[in-house]
Amino acid sequence: MLKTQKIPVIINCDTGIDDAVAIMIGVKSEKLDIKLITTDVGNVNTRQSAINTLNVLEILHAPEIPVVVGDGRCFVRERARFTAHGNNGLGGFELKNNPRKITEGDAVEEMYKTIMESEQKITIICISPTTNLARLFTEHADCIDKIEKVVVMAGSIEDIGENEMPYPEFNVSGDPEAGEVLLNSNVDIMIVPMEMGHTAYLDWKDVFDTKNLNNTGEILEKIYRSYKDRHVKNGIATHDGCAVAYLTNPELFEVSDVFAEIKYYDSIDTGVLVMDFDKSPNTKTCIKVNTQKFKKVYFKCLKKCD
Repeated sequence: MLKTQKIPVIINCDTGIDDAVAIMIGVKSEKLDIKLITTDVGNVNTRQSAINTLNVLEILHAPEIPVVVGDGRCFVRERARFTAHGNNGLGGFELKNNPRKITEGDAVEEMYKTIMESEQKITIICISPTTNLARLFTEHADCIDKIEKVVVMAGSIEDIGENEMPYPEFNVSGDPEAGEVLLNSNVDIMIVPMEMGHTAYLDWKDVFDTKNLNNTGEILEKIYRSYKDRHVKNGIATHDGCAVAYLTNPELFEVSDVFAEIKYYDSIDTGVLVMDFDKSPNTKTCIKVNTQKFKKVYFKCLKKCD
């Protein structure tokens, strides 16, 4: 029986709690060949995000994956930052004497090098604001033809009234100008909106089962205690985990064509991703997720941990 070829990917992240879930699924699904992880603008600074990423990779006993720190500045101008992930982005979790080290270099240049040197087209999973991607496409447009697609956790598909403002989902509102660059890049984009993580959330029983499964689960449960998402009252949202799961297990999701654009609102001094299913589409988005099957993927991956 022939082995299925792994999908070569770059993960662009701002490693907090749901990023940790995403990385765990990506590593333990064994369906992805993670070439590079870059850190971007987000809830914590890009160097702390890299430290968090290395700690997650170490507890997963992941293969050696280069982790490169992003510039840390928004594409055009700084936006308000906040954190829903507790102290240091991982609820205060630290790993003493981690042998893994940050790979020196510029995140955008390393992305470009990885894409151009790959024999196969690269898929980028973006589970953070898209600042690094905006710089990549602006400075190195020649790499776009070598990108298979970008899977981005972004925005909302909520149905709003004519005079209502869409919810300012963080990965877009954190750097909306960067989001505009991505949408205008002509790259194939799959949006995984926040509703996926709010639907396929881990309830407190799932969190309890996580803790009791193994040592990795016990660490994750401690991290989960600091995660705050106002949309999920009975557990842990899995936004970034859903973005990775779309690539490892696309059959979990229902997908639709959509017209997506960034709209700016003076009242919040930032932009919001707005999706219209009636206009001529310019991209695709997930609209439904099978929660029970997502949880099966999550626990199957977690069982492969120590």
